[in-house]
This record gives sequence, C-alpha cells and structure tokens, in this order.
Amino acid sequence: MAWRKVIRLLIEDIDRIERFLEGLDQDRFINDERTVIAVCYAFVRIGQGVMQLPESIRAARPTVPWKEVRHFRNFMVHVYMAVDPLGLYETARKDLPGLRRVLQSVLDSTAAT
Repeated sequence: MAWRKVIRLLIEDIDRIERFLEGLDQDRFINDERTVIAVCYAFVRIGQGVMQLPESIRAARPTVPWKEVRHFRNFMVHVYMAVDPLGLYETARKDLPGLRRVLQSVLDSTAAT
C-alpha cells in the first residue's frame, strides 16, 4: 500500500476517534463500553499504520513519537485487559490533534512529488 494512502487512513482514524468522543466527557466515555472499544480499535489501526510508514517519512519528523504510537498499539493488542479507559481518553484528547496536524503536513508537503 502506498504510504500516502496509509497517511490518509491514519487521518481518517484520528477523525473517527474525534467523532466517537464528540459530546462525551471523561465519565461518560469511561462508562460507554462500545465507545471505549471502538476507540481502542481505532488506536490499534493507527499504530499498525504507523508501522507501515517508510522509515524516511518517520526520520524526517523526529519530534513525532512514532515509537510510542507503535508501543501503544502493541500494548492494546497484547495487554488489552489492562487498558485504562481514562488514559485512552486523555491520549485521544491530548495527543491526536498534534499527530493529525503532522500527518496532514506530510501529505501537504509531498503533494507535488
């Protein structure tokens, strides 16, 4: 799969998580099992997608915590019973907007190539 398509899919999953969280505060999110599981799955997809990006794309943006995104995916896949919904909510709210901006800037800066 072409890496630009992977980035577009990552952005779609970030947008999906944002839609899932619309109108939910921490407490409502934590108590909404369906949404927690949906957000977990979208995070897994994001981590998997990051693993498919070429090293050259990741290396060109060393401030992005690529390794942590992959580790977060691995944690959710392998230690899923220990996933903390509050941590999931906070990560989605705090970290995903910045990751989305970076991913969009990668697409924008390589559009002509």
